[in-house]
Amino acid sequence: MHAINRLFHPRSIAIVGASADLDKLTGRPLAYLQRHGFAGQIYPINPRYQSIDGLTCYPDVKSLPAPPDVGIVLLGAERVQDAVRDLSKAGAVAAVILASGFAEAGADGQQRQRDVMAAAGSMRLLGPNTIGLVNITDKITLSASNALQTDELIVGNIAVVSQSGGILGSLLSRAVGRGIGFSKLIATGDEADIDVSECIEYLIEDKATAVIALYLEGLRDPKRFRVAAEKAAAAGKP
Repeated sequence: MHAINRLFHPRSIAIVGASADLDKLTGRPLAYLQRHGFAGQIYPINPRYQSIDGLTCYPDVKSLPAPPDVGIVLLGAERVQDAVRDLSKAGAVAAVILASGFAEAGADGQQRQRDVMAAAGSMRLLGPNTIGLVNITDKITLSASNALQTDELIVGNIAVVSQSGGILGSLLSRAVGRGIGFSKLIATGDEADIDVSECIEYLIEDKATAVIALYLEGLRDPKRFRVAAEKAAAAGKP
């Protein structure tokens, strides 16, 4: 649980493949972290830039001045494996992989996903094929979702775990318009490592969360899910 907790509460974040164009998908995570008040260290990584939006930009993970807690990987599927390996070697505890082209893309993608898992070693992975996660309680946005373009995120006690990034973004956009707040928002994507059940287990212990909402398309481990749901019910968290 330590790594999952650090994923939701990183003190430092490396953004691999960060763009200086903050309107592009690869520029949004940096823009959102700054807009929504992340107070920790941000390390943009891209050999094409020396700085992005006032922050020193590093050519690669190996050049970072300190190990990041979490890495956001914004590279294409064919480059993810090397980035994950570098983050793991650097001492990151978790990485968020946005790229598609993995388990959802047939046999070749499934092999690519296995290769990425091997490269991760003991480092935990969210995704691939995820829009990321948002810890609204603590102003941490590890995501590229367009829904985060809003100037203010409303803090509430509802957590959402979704296997669809599109559904997650839609819920956030509509909730903001109606004044509904959230505590945590997690898109699990292809669930190469962290799945819905593990997210529920984390949220049961999260004092900021009173209700856990789910959008499911399938269950990787039905038995674990049942146990997690029973624990949530026992904790008074529907």
